[in-house]
Amino acid sequence: MLDLENDLNERQLEAVRQVDGPVLVIAGAGSGKTRVITYRVAHLVAHCGVAPWRILAVTFTNKAAREMRQRIGGLLLGRGQDCWVATFHATCAKLLRLHADLARVDKNFTIYDDGDQKAMVARCLKALNIDDKKFPARAVQSEINRAKREFISADAYPRDNLYQEQIQRVYALYEAQMQKAAALDFADLLFRMVRGMQENEDLLQAVSERFDYILADEFQDTNRVQLEFIRLLAQRHGNICVVGDDDQSIYSWRGANVENILGFETHFPSAFVVTMDRNYRSTSNILNAAHGVVAELPNRRPKTLWTSIEAGDPIGFIEAEDERDEARLVAKAVAELRDDGFPLNAQAVFYRINAQSRVFEEVFRTMDIPHRVVGGMRFYERAEIKDILSYLRLIHNTADLAAFLRVVNKPARGIGKTTVDRLIAVAAEAGISAFEAIDRASGSANIGSAGIKRLRAFRDLVVSWCAEISAGPLHLIGRILEDTGYLEALKLENTAEADARMENLNELIGSVEDFQQEAEDPSLSAFLELIALQTDVDTADFDSDAVTLMTVHAAKGLEFDVVHLTGLEEDLFPYQRSGDSFTSARAEEMDEERRLCYVAMTRARKRLLLNCARSRRLFGRTRYNPVSRFLINVPQDVMVDLTPDRPNIRPVEPFGISAPQKEPSWSPSRDTSNHTWVDRSFDQSLETSGLCPGQKVRNAKFGVGKVVAVRPGPRPKVDVMFPGYGKKTIMADFLEADV
Repeated sequence: MLDLENDLNERQLEAVRQVDGPVLVIAGAGSGKTRVITYRVAHLVAHCGVAPWRILAVTFTNKAAREMRQRIGGLLLGRGQDCWVATFHATCAKLLRLHADLARVDKNFTIYDDGDQKAMVARCLKALNIDDKKFPARAVQSEINRAKREFISADAYPRDNLYQEQIQRVYALYEAQMQKAAALDFADLLFRMVRGMQENEDLLQAVSERFDYILADEFQDTNRVQLEFIRLLAQRHGNICVVGDDDQSIYSWRGANVENILGFETHFPSAFVVTMDRNYRSTSNILNAAHGVVAELPNRRPKTLWTSIEAGDPIGFIEAEDERDEARLVAKAVAELRDDGFPLNAQAVFYRINAQSRVFEEVFRTMDIPHRVVGGMRFYERAEIKDILSYLRLIHNTADLAAFLRVVNKPARGIGKTTVDRLIAVAAEAGISAFEAIDRASGSANIGSAGIKRLRAFRDLVVSWCAEISAGPLHLIGRILEDTGYLEALKLENTAEADARMENLNELIGSVEDFQQEAEDPSLSAFLELIALQTDVDTADFDSDAVTLMTVHAAKGLEFDVVHLTGLEEDLFPYQRSGDSFTSARAEEMDEERRLCYVAMTRARKRLLLNCARSRRLFGRTRYNPVSRFLINVPQDVMVDLTPDRPNIRPVEPFGISAPQKEPSWSPSRDTSNHTWVDRSFDQSLETSGLCPGQKVRNAKFGVGKVVAVRPGPRPKVDVMFPGYGKKTIMADFLEADV
């Protein structure tokens, strides 16, 4: 039985019981936003008599949607299975298929992934004779996606200069080619749905009358089109509840606008606002550290997270010599914490950009620490998997040009590039798909009889599979592997790589078996849609015993007992592209970097370790950046310096400016407990310099100084304080004792 009073705290109860009208729930990190959404749905069904299918809850990841469905099902003892709970994109895809005629889309449309979309843009550039060096396909693709997020169609795209004119030409041709292929890209799913609702009153009525209550999760991450989608759905009844946290708005690069949540009351003036500030995830030390960073934002809804959880361990600070030393120290910390009771899958290493992951991967492999990289090649992007999925897509939609081009000669069946190019020319002239053009090509003098024969054999294969589409994806995969000889070709290769590909195909078969057993709709269409809308986080296996390596952006929505946050240096985190400066950068970009750091810190439940390096080689050059300004914002009384063999970190002023002849203006207190997060012991086989702290030494360049610390190693390094120069780290080879 649903027990709101005992299951929810006071603020959560307010958010759940305010049933009608617009409701804004400001849910701080770890305050139970998913709990509020799921209990609100359960309350509507169990206590208010609302039919489950009249409720729509939208979020951003399949993982979040799956968790919501499971929780709602548990609260309603199975009665909530008819609720619409899905991502924005999945919701719009379903609505577009249901109302395909009103939305003017092909009911069997294919969803193009990032790679398919880029390939289509590249073909358009080539067709228009536009130099792809001046207009790279990836850049044009990004601009088309941006335009759709801003709700700008190809016809409305500005043409104020030559660059815009060329983009508009590509955009227009791209749209025409996508329509011919009966395909939609990710941005289209929302763009076409909202445009249809705006232009067609019948579609707006059909869609909006499906739901009496709308709930939107992670509202701070919505863009212009998503806001309009929500607004249109709710304009009939006004029953819209959005949940989010402006402090966690970190996706402006994909169109998210924090003003959507900050200015919610301008769109819904009568909104009831609840602020949830009790955190159930992190220790108070972690919350205090994170608040120190986010409190510097000039424009935010005021809130300070609190928790009844004990203070916990202080925040660990570690300053490494360089990026490889940072990776080694993080790896040692991971290993020590594993021995201390924190399994590898309870730990995560965060970095600001993917380029930082390489060194961590190398060091973790060397130290034999199991790890997973979120953001690496997804399972469904592997060549052999994409091949089979492309066959399935072609069966589902024979107009799908990307799928056709990928498999028409895979495995090799003697259909060369020249034959395919000539076939596409026939299709373009007739205004039909390449698959349909195979019949027309039989009368073309440009394609030889051998080529036509092979094309027809390929067409006949696909047609035979299309006749069996109702048997489901598992049956079709079996037919594809057998009829094409794909599996047999891999067996004949008899290589380790071929064996790995066959294992991946078996894994695909296993995933399809699970899908057909568990899915409400086990059809080929539903399977392809599920795969197309998967993200890296959706497909990551967080249960296996391995430490997770990922960017902070990818970590949004996750939590770990231990977080190792790395690269906390100016120009890296906060991130600054080469040639820019923060003095000229837009204030909004710095604000988002600050929110990103807050998100990273609040992923930690029990331990948070902050790492930086004195020097870092990145993108082919060595940088000597000061420590991140975000470290300066962390209250000193919650942080302890865990840097091995060093009395204190380098002296810093605001934003990390060195002050070598002053006492440190900021330095975490030293760890005086017996416990450490980082193994400070060194291999006894490593050489030492024979020098010791306090000893006077001479250097040819800096003169006489005093040893601060000695770092053992194959070539020992020594920290020396030189009058007039400050502290320098020098190879022991270049020092001699001063007597």
